[in-house]
Amino acid sequence: MDDETRPAERSTGAARNQVLRGRLGRATELAAQAVALAQQSQAQPQAGAGEDLPAALAVQAWAAAWRGDSQLADQASARAMQQLDAAWSRRLLVELLGARLHLGDIDGCLRLAAAAGVDGDPARMAPVLRPWVCESMVNVELVRSRPARAALWAEHAAEAAVPKMWGHTAVMHLANGQVALARNDLQVAQLRAGRAAEAFTEAGMPGYAARSHAVVGAALIGMGERDAALRELGVARRLAESCGARALAAELVDSQLSLSVRRTPTVRSMDTLTVREHEVAELAVRGLTNRQIAEKLVVSVKTVEGHLSRVFTKLGVPCRTALAAPLRKMDAELVG
Repeated sequence: MDDETRPAERSTGAARNQVLRGRLGRATELAAQAVALAQQSQAQPQAGAGEDLPAALAVQAWAAAWRGDSQLADQASARAMQQLDAAWSRRLLVELLGARLHLGDIDGCLRLAAAAGVDGDPARMAPVLRPWVCESMVNVELVRSRPARAALWAEHAAEAAVPKMWGHTAVMHLANGQVALARNDLQVAQLRAGRAAEAFTEAGMPGYAARSHAVVGAALIGMGERDAALRELGVARRLAESCGARALAAELVDSQLSLSVRRTPTVRSMDTLTVREHEVAELAVRGLTNRQIAEKLVVSVKTVEGHLSRVFTKLGVPCRTALAAPLRKMDAELVG
């Protein structure tokens, strides 16, 4: 490694690598070390040292989001965002979008993309980052219930992917698989997310492989393939648990339990949701966290969790990511 590289910069790079490799415990340690080193370096200014702290904080927030530590993800990403100019926003966009997406802060994601100058076109991003940013923006637009915009970002991901670059092919397939799922194009979703899962596994990125298997599972649920869906969700859960991705693992456990007790095909009709369940589902699709929904409806977080669990079961979906399409379909049926 270059001897000129600063200690904080080295620790930040190592932490980023560990997140991608699904070693979240080690990533958390390295990110905390990077933040401490960056804070120390502020007292002894040197060329480039002013960039160390926002970079370290962004990676710390990203690792925290993967681990389900919402408080740290919020605090670290907010601190990083206060210190960034457009150029550094572009360099750290993957990490910061990941953190704010976990928090359900869609407005924050849009502000980040606008500040970085990539809200409509990823061409200003470094080539190595483009498909990753595009996949994040796919999720942002899907949470906003804008599948057409999400599809444009998925197309950008396909155009930007360089097969020789680590993870590019996999993340491009994941982006397109998620769009297909949102459009209820279930066979395409299964195929593309399945390819993503294989490619991420081959690349040694188990956290992203878990997300990909979850999309495959959601597609299989929609196709009525209950047993196959359970297998996919089981693979996804084990991968998430092995990484320490607690929030994702918990979602997948809930999905498995819901699917395990279901013996008959779900009747997808507006009548299957109560008024309150539909209200909670709509807020979840808009990107609000469980806590934000609870505050808005003046109920407990546990009550919101219960409503969402029943919504997932009734609609036959494993998680929030797959919620938008069936909910929009039901709304259309009601209007029709």
